[in-house]
Amino acid sequence: MTPRVRVVAAAALLIGALVLSYGLVFRTGVAGDLDAGERAVASGRPDLAEAAFRRVLSAEPENEQAMYGIGWAWHMGGQDDQAREAFNLLQEIHPDSPLGYKGLGSVWMGEGNTKEARRSFERALELAVNRQDYDTVPIENSLALVDLSSRNGEAALAAYDALTTKHPERAEFQLGRAEALLMLGRNDDARTAADAAVSHAPDDGVVRANSLVTRARALLAASGGRVNAADCKGTATPVYAWLDAADHDLDLAESLGVAVPSIPNVRRSIRERRGGVDDTCPGLRAIAVPAGTGN
Repeated sequence: MTPRVRVVAAAALLIGALVLSYGLVFRTGVAGDLDAGERAVASGRPDLAEAAFRRVLSAEPENEQAMYGIGWAWHMGGQDDQAREAFNLLQEIHPDSPLGYKGLGSVWMGEGNTKEARRSFERALELAVNRQDYDTVPIENSLALVDLSSRNGEAALAAYDALTTKHPERAEFQLGRAEALLMLGRNDDARTAADAAVSHAPDDGVVRANSLVTRARALLAASGGRVNAADCKGTATPVYAWLDAADHDLDLAESLGVAVPSIPNVRRSIRERRGGVDDTCPGLRAIAVPAGTGN
């Protein structure tokens, strides 16, 4: 798997983790531990998620959601062999459940095998439409993530346009849409989508951290090719402001304590872009960050 595909697969895993809690109606007896496990997933804490789902399984060894949840916790923690075993067992015990196929699709996607991932997600969707207690939206999101991982920006954008039309308040779908727009080089549109993701994101956790990082990447991408040495004040000043805003977004993301592996590379690219502007327009630095770009 190439470095570019690994980065996209990692982003897909993080976005996919955001929709864990939307797929199944909770059972009542162990709802507290199920909620705790899903909050841990949303906070990027696979260790806490595993502990919570283990508590559920000690009481209900065949609990469908907990079997999926512990597999997902292992997947998030990089223990894909264990995750695959958990999802296969889920399929055996609950053959009409889409969750085992959905989990296996995520493992395949993390390994860069988008063909098998798509096959698993499509089977999950077939099963989900036959079950009234499932929401198909998370699986539709997974198929959109396959398009992102496959670098099929047009298909991913079409999928996320549909998802954001259905659920404009869901930050993870705005985030996926921003990623697709970045892939297509529509950087200003990506900035707008990333703004929407940040505005709808909760105050902490995986979704907010990744929305902030994606907005920083969109600001960085949108700043390219805008500096004109013949008009440094008019062109370099806003670019400096965007780069400052991007750095600020990364600071906010890091303050949340969620691991986002791309942050150092984005930070480095911002420094390099700022250095290029320094060379083109020496002595000119932006001080103010435009309102609305660094919250």
